[in-house]
Amino acid sequence: MKVRKLLCPRCSEYRDAAHEIENRRHVVNGFEFWCDDSHYNCLTCGEELSDPDVPDFMVPIFDAYREKAGLLSTAELKAVRENLGLSQVAFATLLGMSPATIVRYEQGSPHNDKEDVLFRLAALKGALPMLLKVRGHLLQPGQLPRPKPRDA
Repeated sequence: MKVRKLLCPRCSEYRDAAHEIENRRHVVNGFEFWCDDSHYNCLTCGEELSDPDVPDFMVPIFDAYREKAGLLSTAELKAVRENLGLSQVAFATLLGMSPATIVRYEQGSPHNDKEDVLFRLAALKGALPMLLKVRGHLLQPGQLPRPKPRDA
C-alpha cells in the first residue's frame, strides 16, 4: 500500500493517506461506463483526497468515455485539424463552432457523437473544398489553410 502525507481538508492538516484505485461508474454525455479512479484516503478521518499525480482527475475519465463511446481522441481530433492545415479558429469557423469549443476538445473536454461525426466528415477527402465554398467567406485571409509541404 502506497502511503504519503497529503493535506486533508477535513482534518485541516497534513495526514498520512493511502493510495487506492477503484473501478467506478461514470456518466458522461448520457453514456454510462466504468473506469478506474486513482485517489487517496486520509488514514485519520477517511476523507477521499485527490491524487496529486493526476492533476486533472477528469482527464482519465474523459479518455475512457471517448474510448468506450468510439469517439476520436484528443490527439486524433487535433490531427484532423492539422492535416487540413487549419488553425483552431479557422477549423471552428468552418464547422460552425466557437474557437473555445475546439480548444476545449483538444485539451481533453469530451465531445458528443454528433460532433464526432462532423470531425470525421471534415477529415474526408473533398470536405475542405466544400467547407471553404460554403463557409470560407467567414475566414480572414490569414486563416486560409496552409498548403502542405511537398515531398522532394
